[in-house]
Amino acid sequence: MKLLLVLFTTSIFAAVWAESKDEDIASQISKDIHKHKVVVYSKTYCPYSKKLKRMLGQYKINDLKIIELDKQKEMKAMQAVLKRMTGKSTVPQLFIGGEFIGGHDETRQIEDKGGLRKLLEKAHAL
Repeated sequence: MKLLLVLFTTSIFAAVWAESKDEDIASQISKDIHKHKVVVYSKTYCPYSKKLKRMLGQYKINDLKIIELDKQKEMKAMQAVLKRMTGKSTVPQLFIGGEFIGGHDETRQIEDKGGLRKLLEKAHAL
């Protein structure tokens, strides 16, 4: 009986700790998104992330934060939180002025219509 109690208590503790860790990560992501005018969640080896960063590099963005998930200790947890926030599990993920814009393909479509500059200007990122 004591073994069951220990296992149950350990399971509860692990679940609470994981939830608390996710809340901390969600809080940090939210802070970054709202503190910086432009935020990109990326992976260094991802070709779509590289393309998006090149696209953004055409602009003189005055407040750009790039978070390379593959360099983060909590990469999996960060990606899980981003998926809950955006509905997407892939990178890159672009936020401008605190709003989720999308990944490379969505941003490319916006750029092709001349809308990316407008979004950056609206966020006072240029």
